[in-house]
Amino acid sequence: GKYYLEDPSGTVQLDMSKFHNGLYTESCFVLAEGWYEDSVFHVNGFGFPPTELSSGTRAYYGNTNFFGGPSTTSVKASAKLKQLEEENEDAMFVIVSDVWLDSVEVMEKLNIMFSGYAAMPPTCFILCGNFSSAPYGKTQIKSLKGENPGPGTILPRPPLADHITEEFRQKVPFSVFTTNPCRIQYCSQEIVIMREDLVNKMCRNCVRLPNNSLDIPNHFVKTILSQGHLSPLPLYVSPVFWAYDFSLRVYPIPDVVVFADKYDPFNITNAGCLCLNPGSFPRSGFSFKVYYPSNRTVEDRCSKIIFLLLDMNNIPESIY
Repeated sequence: GKYYLEDPSGTVQLDMSKFHNGLYTESCFVLAEGWYEDSVFHVNGFGFPPTELSSGTRAYYGNTNFFGGPSTTSVKASAKLKQLEEENEDAMFVIVSDVWLDSVEVMEKLNIMFSGYAAMPPTCFILCGNFSSAPYGKTQIKSLKGENPGPGTILPRPPLADHITEEFRQKVPFSVFTTNPCRIQYCSQEIVIMREDLVNKMCRNCVRLPNNSLDIPNHFVKTILSQGHLSPLPLYVSPVFWAYDFSLRVYPIPDVVVFADKYDPFNITNAGCLCLNPGSFPRSGFSFKVYYPSNRTVEDRCSKIIFLLLDMNNIPESIY
């Protein structure tokens, strides 16, 4: 029942009273202010390291590419890409989470959504799991062609096996089955996408819940960006494949981070980074998010109302 502040030089017991904003979990980097007495550090101010703006990081490191990809130079320096990004006002990313392929209702709503966008297709559809409404077991494994599609709860996770997705890729040649998390570079923008139920997991494992539970998304976003890591949890709660821990880093801060979490939908801008959660598609009334990179805005959408884009004389009964 005791907490200790720890660094490579040793440990010191804590007596904590006042917390600043954030979800403080074990393994977080913190700044603690107070006084030391009788071998106990009495903390009257507990906070995260200040979030470093992307512009500040790049001013120090120049055009070094931290994001990944074949180039060693960051695309942020490209004026041409920036211009293309601003001029392409029709570009949009449709983001859906918890796409349960074994749910008839989910498949119906997806069909409505795709029909609604048929006349003006988005730049891409980002479809996140879980792709099964039930935890993986014998039945679900059989439905995925006899293979467990992932290595359990460890992060990061590899893509679905090729033989599972082969038929889909034949029908949709431009589809990409990627890792979790994954990174998308669109013109000069850096976008990180993470599918994990992090909000509730961090709330369950934080030292003390914030007084205002309605403001949990703001506390969550502040924690992630201040820690510079997508899963600032102890390894016994959220194990990490250490050789690939760098893929969970958010430093410098990207332009957009998508948390595909079953928590209620939100979109929050912090330190110049747009953080959004589309929420669970079947649990949130079949809602999803649409991101417009030209002006960096997000809109809420729902497949229940997309029928307005369809033929009003031929509305299927399933919509009602």
